[in-house]
Amino acid sequence: MKNIFVTTVIFAVALSINGQTTDSLKKQNALNDDVYLHPVDCVTPYTLKKGEWIYAQSIQTLPFPSWAFYGITDKLTIQIDLLPWLYGAFTELKKPIPSFNLRYRFNEQKGLIPTIGVEAMFVHFWDTLQRFKTPSMIVWENGSYFHFKPSISYKIKDKLFVNLSFGVDYIDELILQNNDTNNFQNKTFAKSWNPNYAIGIDYRPSKWISYHLAYNYGATLSFLENVPRKIQVTYGFRVAPFYKNRFGILRHLRIEFVAINGFFKDIDAKQTFPIPVYPYIYWQWKKDKTKN
Repeated sequence: MKNIFVTTVIFAVALSINGQTTDSLKKQNALNDDVYLHPVDCVTPYTLKKGEWIYAQSIQTLPFPSWAFYGITDKLTIQIDLLPWLYGAFTELKKPIPSFNLRYRFNEQKGLIPTIGVEAMFVHFWDTLQRFKTPSMIVWENGSYFHFKPSISYKIKDKLFVNLSFGVDYIDELILQNNDTNNFQNKTFAKSWNPNYAIGIDYRPSKWISYHLAYNYGATLSFLENVPRKIQVTYGFRVAPFYKNRFGILRHLRIEFVAINGFFKDIDAKQTFPIPVYPYIYWQWKKDKTKN
């Protein structure tokens, strides 16, 4: 996985040497013009424009694809969670895992009225499935999972964004296990309803880099995903290293580097990655901005 990532970066740099010339500066896709859907795994109310799309690849899921997002209308964005649909057939379940996610934006910010939106997601596991395993813990889920996340966002002077959400998660069965031999614990939650809430801050000072901080309680989308009853603290930055490049595949390339810290109080376990170097690669295709 690491070799694939390094190869991708080297390939991108090699193309950029030839691609980012004086003539190529006519087209730009600046980072601060992007719609941010889940910066460092927080949730926002924003949606893609009709026909815009994102393909996102986590190195953790290679060689399988991760996620795609598509703007059905200016207010409605669908997420296609490719991993469970494709990878499910390779698990012990032996069949695709149904996964559906929609986000709807009600309005755009006007005066003191913030941007308001809502996101809903449904996943069904045909039987007990191990979601992830780390040296410190294991998580299994079974049956239907659902989350509902109303959210608001305030944009302050085009550079600072404050995102807030509060909603609910449901899971038919959640099993958590602490692997520490000195603190071994195993807890099961059946037909469990739990709150979720999040606060995130995004700062976009330039066309090529932005900075992010988020606190989540409950299920999240990208990291330690769809697992209720956890605290997750994430921080990091996004870059658009080749936003002036003549090649669209580089001009639309984005990389998020994030620190992931998950805390599971029910079993007194944690999984931390405190340095923001974990890479998350995506391409955000939108209309090019013409340089004046």
